[in-house]
Amino acid sequence: MRLMSYNIEWFDDWFSDDNTMKTSAEAITKFDAIADVLTAIDPDVIGITEGPNTTTTTGNRSTVAALEGFAAAKSLRQSKAMIGFPSGGRQEIAVLYDPTVASVTHDAGGSAGSKSNPPFKEQFQIDSDQDGIKEVYKHYRPPLEAKVVRADGGADFWMIVAHAKSKGIFSAMDRLNFDRTSDRNRRKLFAECSSIRRRVEDWLEDNRPTIVMGDINDGPGFDFYESRFGRSAVEIILGDVFDRATLLSYPIGRPKFGRYGWEPSTARFTDNYTGDRVNALIDHIMASSHFSLTGSAPAMVWNPYQLDAAKPLKSSLLGASDHFPVTLDIA
Repeated sequence: MRLMSYNIEWFDDWFSDDNTMKTSAEAITKFDAIADVLTAIDPDVIGITEGPNTTTTTGNRSTVAALEGFAAAKSLRQSKAMIGFPSGGRQEIAVLYDPTVASVTHDAGGSAGSKSNPPFKEQFQIDSDQDGIKEVYKHYRPPLEAKVVRADGGADFWMIVAHAKSKGIFSAMDRLNFDRTSDRNRRKLFAECSSIRRRVEDWLEDNRPTIVMGDINDGPGFDFYESRFGRSAVEIILGDVFDRATLLSYPIGRPKFGRYGWEPSTARFTDNYTGDRVNALIDHIMASSHFSLTGSAPAMVWNPYQLDAAKPLKSSLLGASDHFPVTLDIA
């Protein structure tokens, strides 16, 4: 089975309010590129971030209707979609999958009203600045918890698809406020990933095979501010190296820093000071020890500048999104 994590850049922009696909030349090109990527890479289950919107108060926007309409229009075998708790904004987290390979359902955990481990749609408390006082946080985009039942009789497993807090700073300010904002953003990111890690520990305690994927907006060695805390948000999700039984694996391996940034990389950003474009690895797939991986390269980042297998898809990958997908093949 092939799993994919894919941030499809502002996918919501390409659907009308009745969930139908827009028909402008630009939209048609975009849809074709996304369909080409999914057809060529051929995943069975796709964790999507920046998915089409769902409205809970007004209007008829539906992530599921938009994604399933797109899949039908492009004759994709990944024809079924599902979401968990809707987000507070336009970008949703969703799963698109092949119903002949697996069934996927929302399986939310946590204890309602808990201060430390509630459902992902509720507030939670954590001491993010290590001053002995817990701060109150809430996921802006509640991570999607899904149970996956395999049609081939393989063991059921559970997935968390996350789109964590961005550390990007998008307004001009002086250096002091830049530092303060960077510090605050990272603490928010750490709080969200600590919440995800608590759910992972719950699942592993119940001996559930566990996958965590998505746009975490961080990676080992991602920026200077990480050095203040001694770890990245990804390492929080992976777990404690002194507790091997609950440690998630990172099949892609540690990225290397080179002339253009990190390799492998899933996205590029502009440095605020130098103006240089820097490669970053911020989209991830992590797995518990329950899984056996398959193939000579079970984990791949589909960056056409770095992966030979992705080079024939370069035009489609660049046209589909500003992120490159990540896949993991499990036996």
